Amino acid sequence: MGGVGTAASILAAGGALAALVVSDAAVEIVLGLAAPLVVALGSWRLMESAHRRGPERLSRLMVRAFLGKLVFFAVYLTVTVGAFPLDRTWFIGAFAISFVVLHVTEAVQLQRLYAG
Repeated sequence: MGGVGTAASILAAGGALAALVVSDAAVEIVLGLAAPLVVALGSWRLMESAHRRGPERLSRLMVRAFLGKLVFFAVYLTVTVGAFPLDRTWFIGAFAISFVVLHVTEAVQLQRLYAG
């Protein structure tokens, strides 16, 4: 899992630390980090598996995964923001940071997967 697992560990530890330091925003931080972490780890596992079976399968999987992520994140954000009385600033901040960091890490790992 390499870089994605490392990035996930760093984000999880950072999120736990932030939640301890800013205890009033702990729920928002955890909920903001949770979905991007789970999705990034799951999609990386699927990409590695598809690449091992045949690199040509990876592009089709990535298109389907993108559409699935789009729907999942739209539903997750709508339900989470609508159902819980959250401080949206902390939630969206944690979500955006983890989303960007994990997807950049995933892109670098994908490039390495294709190169090597």
